[in-house]
Amino acid sequence: MSARKIVPVVVAVALLVGGFAIVGSSMQSGVFSLTLEEALAASETLGSKEFKVGGNVVEGSVSRGSNAFETTFSIADAAGRRLVCAYQGALPDPFAEGREVILQGSFERGNRMKVSKITVKCPSKYQEAGVDEEKANEYYKNKYDGGHRNDDASK
Repeated sequence: MSARKIVPVVVAVALLVGGFAIVGSSMQSGVFSLTLEEALAASETLGSKEFKVGGNVVEGSVSRGSNAFETTFSIADAAGRRLVCAYQGALPDPFAEGREVILQGSFERGNRMKVSKITVKCPSKYQEAGVDEEKANEYYKNKYDGGHRNDDASK
C-alpha cells in the first residue's frame, strides 16, 4: 500500500477509536435519576455511584454543622419516605425548608446521602398567579421567538 492510501485509513481508525472512547467514558459516568422510593430501595446496590433524587426539604430538619459550610437535612416525598442528607458547601440562595430540591450525590453509611450538588426548584410567579406551565412556556416562546429583544423597542 502506498502512503497516500495509508494516511486516510490511519486517520479514520484514530477517529473511530476516539469516538468509542468518548462514548464509553460518558456511559460509565452517567448519573441515574431516581425517585426517592427507588433510591432508598437501591441503597445497597448503588454503593458509591452518583445518582439524582428529588424531594421536599423537611420542615425542622435543617441543621448546621461546626462551620457554616456543613449542613444536614432530610428530604421527603409525597408518601412520607425520608432521606437524610449531608452537604458541604455554600447552600444555594433559594434553599429553604419546604422547598422542592433535586440532589446529586451518593450514599454513605446507612441510608444517608452525601450530596455533591443541590438544585432548588423555584415556584414560578406565573404558577402562583394561576397560569399553568404550558401557557407560561407558550408566552416565553412567543416573546423570545426571534431571540431576546427589549420590550420597549417592540412597542
